[in-house]
Amino acid sequence: MKTAKGKTMSSNASARRVGRSLWAWLVLSSILPAAAVWGQTVAADTSRLVVSVDDHRPLAALARELEKRYQMVVTYEEGPWVDSADVEDVTRIYAEKAGPGKAGPKVPVIVPRRMAVTFEYALDPAKSRPTDHVDMLSAMLRQYEAAGGPGKFRVEGKNGIYHLVPDSLKNAKSQWVDASPVFSTPVKLADEERTVDDTLDEIVAQLNASSPVKIGWGFVPLNLFNQNRIRIAADGVPAREVLHQILEQLPRRVSWLLNYDPTTKKYYLSFLLLPGERVERSL
Repeated sequence: MKTAKGKTMSSNASARRVGRSLWAWLVLSSILPAAAVWGQTVAADTSRLVVSVDDHRPLAALARELEKRYQMVVTYEEGPWVDSADVEDVTRIYAEKAGPGKAGPKVPVIVPRRMAVTFEYALDPAKSRPTDHVDMLSAMLRQYEAAGGPGKFRVEGKNGIYHLVPDSLKNAKSQWVDASPVFSTPVKLADEERTVDDTLDEIVAQLNASSPVKIGWGFVPLNLFNQNRIRIAADGVPAREVLHQILEQLPRRVSWLLNYDPTTKKYYLSFLLLPGERVERSL
């Protein structure tokens, strides 16, 4: 996440420092966290949660809403979207955004298929909160799949930090196949103290060395990661478990998104502060 490698200076800055060109906007828009720009609603019923989203990444959008509402970490990881039913061509839309007389995209712009999903879940009426986070997230995945959302996911994690992990997805022939999650890849880390930034650099370097699909950087709170040092050792441990340990050691609550961009055929990894997270927690 050094600037020489083209990473972010802050959580609100472009990872690649490529300015305001149309192509930069196209790439960055594909890795942005799901946002309310497509419309999201949360019902105000204290006994039942109802969340509706309309997004190119509806599951990530649902996860972000749960993070905001319950201050729990729900990370999101994708597999490569390649089935024609899971993606859509938005080249014309982005050409129109460029404006009259301006050059549009030079290549087709492919993004995950936008769709609407509504998630409903019964809450503890006395506390207006879920009694079991894993049960709530499992119910969300079932409803997402029933709505026809692309891919099948599973939930992992504990103690307020949970992960939505791709389980299977459709290949170019519309056949269900193992998603082979990138973060399930084993990594090794020597037992020494490093900045969070350097630790993540090492993990991503190892993943890129072993995976045919490369990982680029999205949005990163660089100041937070440079100013905090951690000590983590790993010997053939899945990258997701190591990343989970990093989140546990950070002084602020942070989530991650690993999005696959069908246009560039790369993953983009972003780390985001939880909505409303402004003060440091005690470790």
